[in-house]
Order: sequence, then C-alpha cells, then structure tokens
Amino acid sequence: MDWILDRLACGSLEDVPTLDHTITRILTLCEQRCVPPRSTVFVDHRPLPDAVWLPPDVWRARVDTLAHLLQRCQLTVLVHCRLGVSRAPALCAAYLMQCGMGPEEARAYVEARRPAAAIHPETWRGVLAWGEHVAW
Repeated sequence: MDWILDRLACGSLEDVPTLDHTITRILTLCEQRCVPPRSTVFVDHRPLPDAVWLPPDVWRARVDTLAHLLQRCQLTVLVHCRLGVSRAPALCAAYLMQCGMGPEEARAYVEARRPAAAIHPETWRGVLAWGEHVAW
C-alpha cells in the first residue's frame, strides 16, 4: 500500500488484511469482494468485469464515488485492485485529473508514489476517454 495523498492510499488485494489503522473506507476495483480486518472499515464493492478496458461511465461512477468519500465525507480511503498496478493507480490518477491536474501530470504523480504502478495502455485509454469531459 502506498499513499498518494494524505487520505488516499493505493494498493492491492494483499494489502487489505494488513490495513493501516487510519483507513476507514475501501474502494475496490476488482471482481471479488474483500474482507477488511476491522469491522469499522466499510467496503465499497461493485463488481467489475475482468477486462482491461473499462468504459467512461464506469470511470465516471468510480471517480465520483472517490471524490465524495474524500471531499464530502472526509474519509481515509484505500483504492485497490487485485494486483494494485493498473486499475487502482488509474483511478487515483483520474481523481487527480478531476481535481485539476493534466492527464500525464496526474499519472506521473501517482506512479512516483506507487512504484509498483504499471497502468495498462487500455486501462489508461478508458481513463482518457472519461477525462475528455474534465477541464484542466
């Protein structure tokens, strides 16, 4: 698990059993539901298809959820996918794009903080398709 922002962490399914004590919400981007180690951690799980490319409406829904959790609810969130290398870092970058960063700046920012990140080109294509409506 790596910290992208003060209240935004990015990780893999393996990070869930050993959560940092400050995590209060898990936003999962994988097919299977995870079981948090503490009952005080809520899991936001809407199953995703096992596909590399996700359509813009999927990214829109996930970015909106993440923004709501971080900005309105003031929660500390772990975004995770199965391996923590593509979908989760891509969602963190998409959130930064919504906050005003350009696409490449957001991706570089996440990759600098999540060394394991290796966003698949098709995953990034889906984020860019979503990002066409974002003004940066």
